[in-house]
Amino acid sequence: MSVHQVEFTDLEKQMKKKSQSALQLLAPDMGKAYAIAICRDNCPACKKQTPRLNKLADDLTGKHGRKLVFIRIHVKQPPGDNTESLRAKDIFGHYFYPTNLIIFKTRDRGAVEYYRNSSTKMTELKRNVEIALKTAVMLAKG
Repeated sequence: MSVHQVEFTDLEKQMKKKSQSALQLLAPDMGKAYAIAICRDNCPACKKQTPRLNKLADDLTGKHGRKLVFIRIHVKQPPGDNTESLRAKDIFGHYFYPTNLIIFKTRDRGAVEYYRNSSTKMTELKRNVEIALKTAVMLAKG
């Protein structure tokens, strides 16, 4: 599968260990676009998006190779306990699940957000991922 799953709690640990922001950790290389899906347990829209995002990731990584990275951030929310979700919302500044981000690394600002939307249509996400990839490649050239 072309979508890498990252547990939110593991990302938090890496942020503390390396003293870097989530975006810096998620987009370490220039010349690549990173499509991030922030998803939560028991979220109907997240469950609906998962197979569509997997297909999009397979199609686009087949076309563009390692220049595209798809990541699903898994946020746990056991019944009656939304603390992890609230921490994720503080870090990513989102409200709804699933939220999709596209980020890439720049020379002067590090990782920057190019696009954000919630419950995105895959045609819109595809278009923006490909534009972000062109931009990331152009920035890497210099």
